[in-house]
Amino acid sequence: MSHYLKRFDPVEVRYLIDAEEIQEITAEMLGEVASLVNIYISYEYTAASEGNLVRPMITLEETEGLTEENRNSILSTGFNLDAPFDNGDEIFRTVFGDSHVVIAATEDEDGVFFTVEIPYENFKTLHS
Repeated sequence: MSHYLKRFDPVEVRYLIDAEEIQEITAEMLGEVASLVNIYISYEYTAASEGNLVRPMITLEETEGLTEENRNSILSTGFNLDAPFDNGDEIFRTVFGDSHVVIAATEDEDGVFFTVEIPYENFKTLHS
């Protein structure tokens, strides 16, 4: 890296995270109840005043024979069986903080990748 680069402060930092990594983080956050659901990652583009935004969705599909007690255990983790957008918001907010923006979703032969942007100041705080 050039010593000249040290003269500049970045404005934003971008992360590239794939759906498999998000799935692993979701399972980790679910803990013991992860075995009670199948986790699916998808997304939609939504129109916003500042342009199109990517809304990640994390769908938790019940496994066969889920009891009411199992459902309550899942809900106690903060996730919802019927709210994939809320689940996506929760995961990305937990990982990247409140100031993140998912700016792109890219699909290729390896699967789906999300590009997530956070302010540099937040990046410094996370890494200090």
